[in-house]
Amino acid sequence: MSNLQHSHDAPKYSAPFARFALRRPVTIWMMFCAMLVLGLASSKLLPLEKFPGIDIPQLVVSAPYPNATPAEVERLIVRPLEEALATVSGIKEIRSSSRSNEGVVVLMFDWEEDIGSRSIEIREQVESIRHTLPSDLERIYVMHFNTDDMPVLQIRISSERDLKMSWDLLNKQLKQPLERAEGVSKVDLYGVDPREIMIRLNPEAIIASGLSDRDVLNTLRTANFTLSAGYMETDRARVRLVASDEFRNLADIETLPITPYLTIADVAEVSYELPRRRDGRHFNQRYAIGLSIFKDSSANLVEVARNVVSIIEEAAQTPEFNDIELMMMDNLAESVTDSLRDLLLAGLIGAFLSVTVLYLFLREWRLTLVIVLSVPAAICLTLGAMYLLGYSLNVLSMMGLMLAVGMLIDNAVVVSESVRQEQELAIAENKPINETTVELGAARVSLAIIAGTLTTAIVFLPNIFGKKEMMTVFLEHVAIAICISLLASLLIAQTLIPLLLSKLKVTTKKKVKASSRVKQTYLRSLRWSHHHPRTTTFFVLLLLASTALPFSQLGSNGSDTAFNDRLYMNYNLKGQYALEEVEAEVTRLENYLYAHEDEFELENVYSYYTTNFASSTLLLKPKRQLSVPEIQERIRSNMPALARSNVQFGFQGGDNEGVQITLSGRSTDRLQELARDIIPLLSRIEGLTDVQTDTGEAGDEMQMHISRTQAERYGLTTQALASQVSTALRGSNLRSFRHNPEGDVRIRAAYPEPYELDFNLLQNVVVARDDSALIRLDQVAQFERQPNLSQIRRFNRQTAIRINANLHDMDLSEARKALEQTLNKIELPPGYNWSLDGGFRQQQEQNKAMAVNMLLALCLVYMVMAALFESLLLPTAVIGSLILAITGGFWGLWLTGNSIELMAMIGMLILMGVVVNNGIVLVDQVNQLREEGFGIEEAIIEGTSRRLRPILMTVATTMLGLLPLALGSTQVGGDGPSYSPMAITIISGLLFSTVTSLYFVPHAYSRLLHWHSHWVSVAQRSNKKAIV
Repeated sequence: MSNLQHSHDAPKYSAPFARFALRRPVTIWMMFCAMLVLGLASSKLLPLEKFPGIDIPQLVVSAPYPNATPAEVERLIVRPLEEALATVSGIKEIRSSSRSNEGVVVLMFDWEEDIGSRSIEIREQVESIRHTLPSDLERIYVMHFNTDDMPVLQIRISSERDLKMSWDLLNKQLKQPLERAEGVSKVDLYGVDPREIMIRLNPEAIIASGLSDRDVLNTLRTANFTLSAGYMETDRARVRLVASDEFRNLADIETLPITPYLTIADVAEVSYELPRRRDGRHFNQRYAIGLSIFKDSSANLVEVARNVVSIIEEAAQTPEFNDIELMMMDNLAESVTDSLRDLLLAGLIGAFLSVTVLYLFLREWRLTLVIVLSVPAAICLTLGAMYLLGYSLNVLSMMGLMLAVGMLIDNAVVVSESVRQEQELAIAENKPINETTVELGAARVSLAIIAGTLTTAIVFLPNIFGKKEMMTVFLEHVAIAICISLLASLLIAQTLIPLLLSKLKVTTKKKVKASSRVKQTYLRSLRWSHHHPRTTTFFVLLLLASTALPFSQLGSNGSDTAFNDRLYMNYNLKGQYALEEVEAEVTRLENYLYAHEDEFELENVYSYYTTNFASSTLLLKPKRQLSVPEIQERIRSNMPALARSNVQFGFQGGDNEGVQITLSGRSTDRLQELARDIIPLLSRIEGLTDVQTDTGEAGDEMQMHISRTQAERYGLTTQALASQVSTALRGSNLRSFRHNPEGDVRIRAAYPEPYELDFNLLQNVVVARDDSALIRLDQVAQFERQPNLSQIRRFNRQTAIRINANLHDMDLSEARKALEQTLNKIELPPGYNWSLDGGFRQQQEQNKAMAVNMLLALCLVYMVMAALFESLLLPTAVIGSLILAITGGFWGLWLTGNSIELMAMIGMLILMGVVVNNGIVLVDQVNQLREEGFGIEEAIIEGTSRRLRPILMTVATTMLGLLPLALGSTQVGGDGPSYSPMAITIISGLLFSTVTSLYFVPHAYSRLLHWHSHWVSVAQRSNKKAIV
């Protein structure tokens, strides 16, 4: 049969949507105009965010307990909390950390859990054991996190003058105006504290008066209250009675009677004081105060940031801020708008390239314009649907729209080509071109494009409805945008495109063009392939086998220590020091970094330090010449040795990123010994750097041993002595002072500050009176210096130590093998074990979830194709092209120097849905031709001839649409992972699959039918012999 043979006796094909559009054009126009208006309105109404609002399946129970040791916090707070919280349902993992000043218990849940109800359950459990915890433990916080909880802006405030007394200024002129700004939910001001009322107790005067600290504190605790006593009812009214004894000024505190002859002023001094600084911050070598602004979950990110910036700029112009510098450290809106701008630019460039190549194929600008119109129409429909479904416009949904742009014209191209072929065949047969011709052209590919669109959308169904992991939860929002836009493009291709094509004139001079030289060459080679099935099979198997080469060379990257253009440096202090000493360490390193600012390509340096912890964050220049490992090597090469710390590069990834080895067992001391033995072995592994534990170096603590005999001799108890020392050092919190115009003021009672700074003075503090003699603390107690850890970690209620490391020229897969080889050679004592956590565990969970979802997607795709082809055998031909696409994806990643990371895996998933479209269209056309009477070989040749151009056009437009992302440096959110690996995976997979599948799918189709007929005939012959 000739290529132009066309049978109108072919089976009738149905395209009800196209028929409706051709019969009711005004209805279709009005419907799409309404959707266009909805889409344009939605583009303004959709909330703009960095990430969608997602509840993190983690609850944190925090118990601040100042001036305590890690061992004390673990014993008194963390262990009781763990025992109570372990009964909460749905817990996946429990981690705890006991540090000086705070105990933290972290509960991890599955992503399917309702975190809100779990939070209520945890609060009830905490409240049930509240009476068993220390009485001076003020508050216990239960926190859960959402992606909306990230600060919109982070400001650093510095000045040449001392800002210790700047709380009132910053609160009035900056914090309060920002809190009143539209869309702002919370403003945190830290690094400067409001004044507090301090009652400095005089221990000598208290003892001389025959009193104790407890007597004075009890008097203070019973005062300063407001109590609702009830209601008094008269004949005419019901009046509430309130009993009040609140402090209204400092004089009220000073004149508070303790005994009939003594007041507070006789045994203490009352005054306003600034709290002693417990931590500090530097930004660009200057002491800095921090300001973090958070937005409401429903507010528009860009608008909130714009309002906040205008308030800050207005405040900076006031005379009070003349010598105060307000520096923007982080602007979330800026990173989001940069990302969206980069995405939009890449999309426009990709769209221009796609339109250009489309026109080069069609050589008809009207038809090109009709096809291209499907893209903005589909995007408008998508934005309207997202708004109605309650989704937001964020970097994930924008990524989905960006990926879909190249695929949105696929359905329109296939329909347009089919309609145009019907029109050309009608002209060749001298038959009229009318709506019936357009309907028949749309009907011939209707089921094929429906199946093709469904296969692309179905790929994402396991991620949307399957088991939830971090990757699938975030990928759901990408999938929603892609699926809605593809369904919109399908609707447009079934209705609007046929309607527009029916209005385009096809001149009678239009003749069916002779096949191009390239097409003729391809058809000849295809025929040769059909006649030489064994050779073709050999080449296909050879291509599949070639997958082993790139797959064996590809690794999996771990967390980059410069993620988000930042390097993190941990000081690893060797003990606890005075804050000024730690600040000196930080200053020395900062001086070194700024002396080589250009060499290290630094933009800013931010440091945070406490008495036992310090870290510096290096903000690198976005456009830099050096790679991250090169910058690290330069910093390491001449870094000065610091006396009190060992500076190493670290990471800020938390419990689920980076190289982490967890040692668990019964004894913290034994774990420390094991860690000290293991760290040198791990440091010898080439590619591992900055190997260290996260507990820090052991510091010293002073233990007080009270002699019960001596205490009883003077009428003292060990509890009373310990309480007195606690009051001297830690102080005691009282009810706040509520009559300050600026808000509540904290009231504390403590000994004079020198007792916190001079150990000899503390030893000599008077604790009792024996007739005329005053008894000192050192007469009833002895002091002993003992080492202690800076923190104690527990994992699933078992003591644990975590060893961290960074990677250098090594990926996570290689690191896993090297670590397992080394650790398997170490014989640990009974009851002690090791595990690979952090990035290793996250990678394993992600790979497992992705593998399961890919297999489910493959099964769903197979079922859709089996339903379309009405065959269990033919879908195998198309599935084979999918395997070849994955081969091409691996080759593309390897040749471009990328690794198998999260974005590449997302690219593989999207590739699965895109690749099968071409095979579906091709096999469906061949099936139609066979139904019309073509033989297998002629049906294959004629079917590929008819579908070659639309296949090449759809592949070319998809690839060119993604080309700017593949070649560019656009990142997710402006500061996340690059889109490049994902785009490279899709492009290389599509290219490889298209070239090979144009031979493989026809070859597999014919071979499957041949084998089917062969085995059917064998079965028939066997049945006949059995009958005989």
